[in-house]
Amino acid sequence: MTEVAFSLEWERLGNEGADAGLVTERARVFGGWLVRVGTSPAAMAVTFVPDGQGRWDGEDFGEDDYEEEDEEEYEEEEDEDADEEDEEDEEDEEDEEDEEDEEDEEDEEDEEDEADEEEEDEEDA
Repeated sequence: MTEVAFSLEWERLGNEGADAGLVTERARVFGGWLVRVGTSPAAMAVTFVPDGQGRWDGEDFGEDDYEEEDEEEYEEEEDEDADEEDEEDEEDEEDEEDEEDEEDEEDEEDEEDEADEEEEDEEDA
């Protein structure tokens, strides 16, 4: 069977400040890019770079676009985390208040029991 399901189209990328023998290439795949780097076709490392909108133009990573999006996502995550922490703090405070109320009730019951015992002792005397 010599038929292939899909052929990757590898694009060569420039390497500024790197060894002249270093090769970097990328291929568009669903949801991003496969990027391979190495000094020979037989020894290359491969990684996946997520880019669902295909914004990477091959020269840079479109940092302006990505930074805005990343900052918005980061702020949303921070807001969600803060909300979760607030809820946890409220639950902790409620739990502490419940524990204090239970302790107060137990103390009152103990005091009542002691008072009842003293009355019984006085009646017996």
